[in-house]
Amino acid sequence: KISFRNYFDIAERIRLLNDVRHAIVIIKNCKRSPVMAEQEGKTIHSVAKAIRLLDLLTAAGQPASLTELYQKTGWPKSTIHGLLSTMRESGLIEQTPNGRYWLGIRLFEYGCAVSNSWDIGAIARPHMQNICAELGESVFLSVFDRAAVVTLAEEESRASLRVVSEVGARLPVHCTSQGKLFLANSSPAECRRILTHTELKAYTPHTLTTPEQFAPELTRIREQGYAVENGEYKIGLRSVSAPIHDVTGEVRYAIGCVGMFRQVQSDEFLHAIRLVCAAADTISRAIGYHG
Repeated sequence: KISFRNYFDIAERIRLLNDVRHAIVIIKNCKRSPVMAEQEGKTIHSVAKAIRLLDLLTAAGQPASLTELYQKTGWPKSTIHGLLSTMRESGLIEQTPNGRYWLGIRLFEYGCAVSNSWDIGAIARPHMQNICAELGESVFLSVFDRAAVVTLAEEESRASLRVVSEVGARLPVHCTSQGKLFLANSSPAECRRILTHTELKAYTPHTLTTPEQFAPELTRIREQGYAVENGEYKIGLRSVSAPIHDVTGEVRYAIGCVGMFRQVQSDEFLHAIRLVCAAADTISRAIGYHG
């Protein structure tokens, strides 16, 4: 068996390997020395840098040259080229005829595999369609990810004036109903960490922008069982979100409705609250929740 002194040695060697999968096999078969045990759980820098390159290409939305990636990272070009070459051989990166780098087809395959494993979309879709048809407003299904909310699915209203959030879009956690819902159902320590390390940008005059302002709001959400956004993200926009619990009782998803409701006390908005909460409860039970 192969034994390396510590994970820093492994990190350097990974950069030189031609196949990421081969690197993983080697790491798993390494004899764990006391030094390695101490380093366990720490970041493997070459892997972190590879992920950073993928993030930069995703954010750019188009192929990038080696020089452009160097300008954005400040890393040596030889390091960037080595990482890109390794990922290209595994299909994670592809190179265009003019030498620029772009996301590879393997990432699409990974994405499809993840998407296919999520039955929540198929379970929630009929309920989303029913709410959309009855209210004439857009309905969304969201998940919490790294201090942001990600839209997994949406049922768009057919009204001439409608609110649309693209599937896959990342929305701020502090000024959306689904984001505040996830915060209210996080542990106190996790909630505090997110609010103190996330930019609480003031999107409108109604946005909560300090951690102290969230205490009564999150308490109210926990007590009533749903969250409301009242013009905090966009003026005139209002939404309601309710929690979807998994078999363990954890709040795993949020289902909600968003639109240009006149006010949160209006009959139409109160009706939206009832529909969304009822759908959340039904979906929760469909995925194994018995609370």
